[in-house]
Amino acid sequence: MNNAGKSNLQMVQANWEEIERKVREHHKKQLKILAIIVGISVALGIAYYIYVQHKSYDDFRIVSTVDRSDTSATKFTEFNGNLLKYSNDGAACVTTDNQIIWNQSFEMQDPILAVCKQYVAFADKDGKQIYVMNSGGTQGKFSVTMPIQRIDVSASGAVAVMMEEDGTGYLSLYSKSGEQLAEGAIHVESGGTPMDIAISQNGEKLAVSSLDIHDGSAKSTVTFYDFGSVGEEKVDHIVASYSYDDTVIPELAYVGSEQLIAFSDKGVYTFTGGTTPKEGSKKQVEDEIKSVFYDDCYFALVFAAGKDEAKRKVIVYNMKCDEQTQFVTDFPFEKMRFLDNHEICLYSSNLCSIYTLGGRKKFYYEFEDTFNEVLHVGGYRRYAVIMEGKTQQIRLRLFGNGKAGRK
Repeated sequence: MNNAGKSNLQMVQANWEEIERKVREHHKKQLKILAIIVGISVALGIAYYIYVQHKSYDDFRIVSTVDRSDTSATKFTEFNGNLLKYSNDGAACVTTDNQIIWNQSFEMQDPILAVCKQYVAFADKDGKQIYVMNSGGTQGKFSVTMPIQRIDVSASGAVAVMMEEDGTGYLSLYSKSGEQLAEGAIHVESGGTPMDIAISQNGEKLAVSSLDIHDGSAKSTVTFYDFGSVGEEKVDHIVASYSYDDTVIPELAYVGSEQLIAFSDKGVYTFTGGTTPKEGSKKQVEDEIKSVFYDDCYFALVFAAGKDEAKRKVIVYNMKCDEQTQFVTDFPFEKMRFLDNHEICLYSSNLCSIYTLGGRKKFYYEFEDTFNEVLHVGGYRRYAVIMEGKTQQIRLRLFGNGKAGRK
């Protein structure tokens, strides 16, 4: 019989349970391999992050250089991520690439400034001129009636002014356009000589530190004024007052919306509360405080470190007066401040050192040119360095080659 055309294929009964088992085992194996790869990647990432966070740098790469033409009297400070430069002839806000945001000319013998959020105010110390600017440029300029000693500005542009004439201190509060917000000048007759002023971010509260030495000993008083609805029914708008014997309080600052910090020769006092400020945490010290600096989250006290005049001990606290870190420097820095990422920058004419909030020295370098200021630009290793005649953006090198500053 002819079998041509017939198929030799046979039907085989598939074992689907076995196939599904093998597929599941294959998927499990793939997932296990993927989990191992992810675990290794995460471990390497954590190790790299720890390495970067704990590495000290003495080398950098220049990302860009921009030339500037400034007078020798020009001073610099950071303003909302940009650079504010000012002198007797005026002020300008520029980017780190030296692109002009705004420019304002004025004539002042000794310009002083105050910054809060988006606003900056300039005044002529012992003069009578005041200029108020924000990121959009000049918002107001006006004159006061007596020589200016101190100013402070709020987040709305309101300006508190401490003036003096014939040995008597006066206080006044103005809008950014020059309208007097307080009912006439506040005349401090019985409270001693005013030392410093601070205005709250909303522009309604004013704190004044005054010193009384009439009885032969120094007594400081911190007085709180409220020019909002809370203080309308209070005598002279005073809502609270605190006095401290044998103490001098030369500096006040509002940090955050409701907290005031007062720096004294014996330590630091804090006050909290909007309606009636109350005494908060405090930090008292026995050693002489050489200098202080702060931002909205931390403050630092600087002390001598033994007999070596070049060394200083820096202790950093949070706003509850809890110590965060301390370290000893080995070079005589002249300026100090917190960068916008809370790193601590210490510098002099050509030396710069940056410390982390954990107290580790992150960067140290001796520049060839005169050093004026440093800004944190972005990321963990990028900064803008303001030197005489030029601005350089730099990136710290992970692996230095001993040739710092090369592109």
